[in-house]
Amino acid sequence: MDNKSILAFSGSNSARSINQELLIYAAGLIKTCRVQLISLRDYSAPLYNMDIEISEGFPEKMKELNALFNKQDAFLLALPEHNGSVTPVFKNTIDWLSRIEMPIFRNKPLCLLSASPGLRGGAHNREHVTGLMLFWGGKVVSACSIGKFPEKWDGKQHRPADAETQAMLRNTIRIFEKEICQ
Repeated sequence: MDNKSILAFSGSNSARSINQELLIYAAGLIKTCRVQLISLRDYSAPLYNMDIEISEGFPEKMKELNALFNKQDAFLLALPEHNGSVTPVFKNTIDWLSRIEMPIFRNKPLCLLSASPGLRGGAHNREHVTGLMLFWGGKVVSACSIGKFPEKWDGKQHRPADAETQAMLRNTIRIFEKEICQ
């Protein structure tokens, strides 16, 4: 195994997140790098407000997360879509991290995944975030979205239910892994 490190997290803070489930499966496909799975639920912070930043400084959990970002060679993200955009917890995390250190993703490679019960699988948000990575310092090297997630996911086996979805995810992760780990 390579000594490269990938930080993997979902843009959700739900205990029942389908994107977290997708993330766990995708992280398990990576064989040549170390993957550290985290939950944004463990890095909570108040809603970003400049008054809080000035009077109280940066939240300890955001400083911890920023330090963790500094140790990574790449990032694997699974991003839910809320009303066509990013989730509040993901946006708040980005807002705090951007105040601590830029570029947020350190100009490192990223793989962006998304899943939803809808037809496009959160692709609108994934595409939106891809554009924002130009400002946030992330190099998107592979991405995919899984639409109709309840139909395409075997919840008991915690994996794609069909060969096409399995192949799409394997290929997306292969491209990502090749970029950073080989």
